[in-house]
Amino acid sequence: MLEVRDFAKVADFLLPRSTKVHAAILLISLLMIPGLLASLTPIDVNSYDMESPELTAYQVVNDEFEAAEKTHGFAVSVRQINEILSSSNAPHLKDNGEIDFANLPHPSERVDYQGKSAGLVGDEIPVGGILNLTVLHEIERKTEIARSHYLLNFTRPLVTELTGTGFIGPMSLPDLLRAFMAGESLLTQPTVNFLGMPQEPRTNWDDCGELECLTYDDSNITQAHIDLAAHRMIMYSDGAMLRWFSTDRGFTYDENSTLIGPIGGTIREDGTFDSDVTWGPGRWSASTTWILVQLSKTDLEENGITYSWADAKNERNGYQFSGLNLVTTPPDYTVDLCRENKEKGEESCSFEWAIIDLEKEMRTTDQLTVTFSINEGVNVELNRELLESSLLVIAMAIAITVLLWFSLRRSSDVIIVGATLIISLLWMQGSIGWMMVLGEKLSFKIISKSQFSNLLPILVIALGIDDSLHALHRYKEERRKGRSPESSAHSSLSRVGRAIMLTSLTTISAFAANLTSDIAALRSFGVEAALGVAAAFILTGIWAPLIRMDWDKYLSKKEKLPEEDNALIHMIKEDSLISIAHNSSKNASLLILFILIITAVSFPMMMSLEGDFKVEDFLDGESDFAQAVELANTRFSDEGEPAVVIIEGDMLDPRVYASLAVIRDNMANPSPNDPGKYTTTPLGSPEMHGIDELVKMAKASMSTNFTPFEEAGWESQSLECDKLSNGLPDEYDRDCLQFMYGFVYTHGIPAGGYVPAIPPSLSALNIAPSCDLNPELVHLCKDGTNPEYPRMTLRWGIANSEQFILVERVLAELELDMEPLQDLAAQDLSIRADIDSASEEFPVTWAIATGDPVTRYVAASSMQNQLQGTLVLGVLFCLITLWWGFRKVDYGLKDYSIKDLIISLPVIIAITSYIHITVSSNLALGIALFVVIGAGYWGTRALSTAIFTTIPIVIVIIWLYAIISIAGYGLNMVTVAIAAMSLGVGIDYVIHVVERYREERSTGANVETSIKAIGGAAGLALFGSAVSDVTGFLIISRSAMGFFASFGLFCAAMIALSLFASLVVTPAMLGAMSRIRNYNSQQVEGIGT
Repeated sequence: MLEVRDFAKVADFLLPRSTKVHAAILLISLLMIPGLLASLTPIDVNSYDMESPELTAYQVVNDEFEAAEKTHGFAVSVRQINEILSSSNAPHLKDNGEIDFANLPHPSERVDYQGKSAGLVGDEIPVGGILNLTVLHEIERKTEIARSHYLLNFTRPLVTELTGTGFIGPMSLPDLLRAFMAGESLLTQPTVNFLGMPQEPRTNWDDCGELECLTYDDSNITQAHIDLAAHRMIMYSDGAMLRWFSTDRGFTYDENSTLIGPIGGTIREDGTFDSDVTWGPGRWSASTTWILVQLSKTDLEENGITYSWADAKNERNGYQFSGLNLVTTPPDYTVDLCRENKEKGEESCSFEWAIIDLEKEMRTTDQLTVTFSINEGVNVELNRELLESSLLVIAMAIAITVLLWFSLRRSSDVIIVGATLIISLLWMQGSIGWMMVLGEKLSFKIISKSQFSNLLPILVIALGIDDSLHALHRYKEERRKGRSPESSAHSSLSRVGRAIMLTSLTTISAFAANLTSDIAALRSFGVEAALGVAAAFILTGIWAPLIRMDWDKYLSKKEKLPEEDNALIHMIKEDSLISIAHNSSKNASLLILFILIITAVSFPMMMSLEGDFKVEDFLDGESDFAQAVELANTRFSDEGEPAVVIIEGDMLDPRVYASLAVIRDNMANPSPNDPGKYTTTPLGSPEMHGIDELVKMAKASMSTNFTPFEEAGWESQSLECDKLSNGLPDEYDRDCLQFMYGFVYTHGIPAGGYVPAIPPSLSALNIAPSCDLNPELVHLCKDGTNPEYPRMTLRWGIANSEQFILVERVLAELELDMEPLQDLAAQDLSIRADIDSASEEFPVTWAIATGDPVTRYVAASSMQNQLQGTLVLGVLFCLITLWWGFRKVDYGLKDYSIKDLIISLPVIIAITSYIHITVSSNLALGIALFVVIGAGYWGTRALSTAIFTTIPIVIVIIWLYAIISIAGYGLNMVTVAIAAMSLGVGIDYVIHVVERYREERSTGANVETSIKAIGGAAGLALFGSAVSDVTGFLIISRSAMGFFASFGLFCAAMIALSLFASLVVTPAMLGAMSRIRNYNSQQVEGIGT
């Protein structure tokens, strides 16, 4: 007869002390409240608590380059006529003058994209689209609002040849037209090229044909003036003006126009149009333009406005409900308030809230246009959607409560389950908070909250429902047999309690695999999950039956204790579940064949899944943020997202300087695998901005006026620069580079020739000296020594940067293009060597791509890959835990079996080898010692039972991945996390079935009877738990938030598959094993006769 372990000793200890247990749990719950409050910290989705060369490089860029500046863009798009007619007129303010946030025009109201170079035309489209004079006046009203916003105290110059000067404040299309029509643009002025040769103006605003050349602000200006100015700026700016328009910019036919242009033509890299383009009358038009502002991150941080969401004040009042929709209502910051908070040591103001506030203020003027920020406020939007989804969580709670009643058929049972679940969540969050406090005290970060932390409450609810239903249904089963509350509670704890303990340990083991990760967020996820699972085990699995017992004892004293009705249906007839389990065992051969076929089909689908990231998979596709991403990918696809290459070593080496031009040439000549996602100019050439461009501009400026350079030490005796025949510096001479670097860093670039005035802050983005330079001798430090330039940056960008597959290929292409730098390095470029190791032969010690799109890709893909890797490790940890859990009942030191160890050796070798290869040799050695010692005591029967229990869940994971593939999803952090959770949650279902089967077998029941028993209390609990969880998850899947929607959908699938694995697959396997065992016995008997 099979012997199985139980929790009888635990039950014997707890039941007489139930009152003390209640008191202890309530006391602990009170102590968890401060921890809960400590855990309520914001999660920054852009913060990556992990180590990687790219993240290190990102930190170096922020720390070592003084000019920490960032350009922020707002898109302004022409609005659909039907939306204009059906909404209120601007300004969109309430009667009290406050912004009417709920009724601001939505970004989705923009006009449709008509195609690349198609222009914007139509009966109800403003003439010229975004270049319409009335539309331009509306854009001006937006920039006026922006100029009065508190963020504009921290602006830095924007430079473009279209204006001729560095532009302070928000820059928009009207500003460019104003400068051109005032004759201030370099396009209308004579210039000198970098060789010092005079150049005629590219165009003019002196001869306007039939029109009078008016200034932009002249009250008599007409649409014809705008058309003419835009035409000349576009045709003669080498693509610079085109950057201010969406890619649908185009010259469209108009027979009444006097302008002649390339109708529907696309401009080429040399600034000309295709030879077969049709030239005719018309005008330029587009749907969308920019409002740009350059802000100093350093100044913002110094004045208490932080870019870090985690370090900022949690603005809980930043949202308001308007009906069922949650509306973003930014806080009323001021510079004085934020600065005061910083001085007091309080939490800083959030830049995300500040930039969204600026956007909302500009949107109050939306009438003919809609305005929205580009790639700003992701944390603001994420938290809005999480809070808005709380309505679905409430609906989920109501649905689960109703289903729990149908499963348990007793109101007090539902209250017990609800109370234990709520307190479980309190314990989980409270213990997480106390861990955070402990980590701060020890200066050791234990908890690093991430987006995975948002999944934990749902995990605990699912586990808690499962545990409590098993405990209470077993209690009910015993009561139906006529046993007392004490006896029923003892049976529930001693039998089901042990199964719940085993399911909890296996779930903890599955998530403990994350502790092997070198990513803090994943390690923290493992710790947080373990705390949640432990809380659910104690409260829903152990405490719930104690509450049930004491309440029933109270009712019994009052003679009000109802009897459990055997005829009462608990959501489903018990006989139906018994029939399912029995028929699964009876038809095991056909079922297993079916399962193998489905698994064989699913496995290739699982293996074909690739890494993927789509904004709509995480956020509401109709949200402002998602709409902005969609617009950037379609209408500004050649712009992309800024990134950086940082280079370390001896940056004064002329070969390093010369390599920059070669890198650009390489980028312009793609390899066969180039995805074509470098950001490009409107002419189509890839962009890579570096210090060499500024040096060339400085030379061009010098050719027109040497005086500023002479005042900075150009003629100094201490400068040994080899000059060219025209007196200009040889930029491939080390000493000349030392002077030119120092000049542009200290003084910027004076206006001259074709070059506008460029402030030194822009140069400081690309180069950083090792000392404070002497402004009068810029090639020297203030102490008279020679400066070193240990670092420089190259500024580039990635289009469609949210598509991680493309980012991976772009980085691979960039690595090829950076081959000139690799030739100057003694080691692989991505490996950071000491800067002092730079030599004359190998002046480069490190060069690597970084920046927001790179670090986001690296962090997400690393988390995804490691989480997927820990999935296999979790299976192995579960296997070891189950092996221990199913061990022999009684054994001593002398009972060690060498035979069992030898039989188990292949499994031990396989487990430790995998851990050695994927994790570390130390962990493999530790586990090997533990398992080798345990194998001889636990026995091979325990091992085979553990393997048997694990197989159905491995099948579930394969099937789940196939469903993910069929649904059109890829591998992202959500889908991989769900697969990992399916291991922890799904195996619980199978364990309960196996434990109940083993319990029945231990009482002498035969195989058939034991399998039928699975459909009893265990089956009812499994079915009730699954239906409740699936219903709840399906409700969550209705969320507009992609993160919740996909999580709810695939969790529902995971639970349904786990139920199938427990009530169909497992009984089928049990039946098949029984038949095989009987067949072998008959063969042995046949041989004996």
